[in-house]
Amino acid sequence: MYRQLQVLFIILVVAGCAAQSVPPTQRDYWPTDGWRESDPGTQNVDAGRLAEMDAQIRADMPHIYSVIVVRRGYVVFERYYQNFYPEFDFEIASITKSITGMLVGIALDQGYIQSIDQPVIDFFPEYNDGTLDSRTPTITLRHLMTMTSGYDWSEEYGWRWPENNSWMAFALRMVTAHDPGDVFTYNTPATHLLSGVISRATGMSLSDFANKNLFAPLGIVPTEWSTDPEGYTTGAHALNLRARDVAKLGYLALNRGMWDGKQIVPAAWLAESTRQQSDGGFPEYAPYGELWWIAPEYGAYFAAGYGGQYLYVVPSLDLVVVITSETERPHNENRDLIEDWVIPAVGR
Repeated sequence: MYRQLQVLFIILVVAGCAAQSVPPTQRDYWPTDGWRESDPGTQNVDAGRLAEMDAQIRADMPHIYSVIVVRRGYVVFERYYQNFYPEFDFEIASITKSITGMLVGIALDQGYIQSIDQPVIDFFPEYNDGTLDSRTPTITLRHLMTMTSGYDWSEEYGWRWPENNSWMAFALRMVTAHDPGDVFTYNTPATHLLSGVISRATGMSLSDFANKNLFAPLGIVPTEWSTDPEGYTTGAHALNLRARDVAKLGYLALNRGMWDGKQIVPAAWLAESTRQQSDGGFPEYAPYGELWWIAPEYGAYFAAGYGGQYLYVVPSLDLVVVITSETERPHNENRDLIEDWVIPAVGR
């Protein structure tokens, strides 16, 4: 499977499809011990336009907590609002999903998982007792990552986890409305199954696996990451990180999984994950890859969380943008800050 993905990655790069003008992985420094700052103009970014954005946020967007713009590996804009500060751990909501996707790629690369097309039920054999929906045994890891599991589910009008019950059982026992692979439906419980998959495959919790294989190499100090009633790390949401550390994860993706000479996440995995797999839908109403949203008009991909949390990566501009925000209600307008203000401020 990985040989096929590697071939796909080469094809994509040569054709200039998935990651046009991919930045070099030979950098003059890596922000493991902290980001370096630069004047926007030095990195060909319009400081005046960013200042106008800052003024708009202060005047009209009190829900915004932080904005970081990283260009060519340097922080050219970093602001905190509403008395927040750089060391604060923000709730990044469903940005967590994209991080879990990176961890699936690492687990696959390390041989803990056989294939992304492996049935999910292989990791939960005790539930394969004939009582599940007839299509559930055909759901694969790929279906979970592309949000095409086929489950009859909607998050548009709110939902709740069951209290004091198995969240894994809750997800596995959902009924299906479509054949797996046919229809995109954003599904948080189904994504949480990936935490159980990694935990059962590696013998480590998702958070411990992340700390060892993803966070530590990037210099990210472990912070709060909640667990479900059975002790599984919440794989789809509820991770707290500093905005600067979220930017590190975006920078890792921007550099095709390479960090200071070490391949942390397989490059082919990221190429496939950030390639459009479907037209997507709610809640971002953008095309979807594998636990990443796609913005093809900007040659970009992004992770998004409830309340307007964004990790936005634009390879052709060597650009990473992070926005954190309140989590009380949706704030899709936060994405406009990136697409209407930040991207136009960046020179080629």
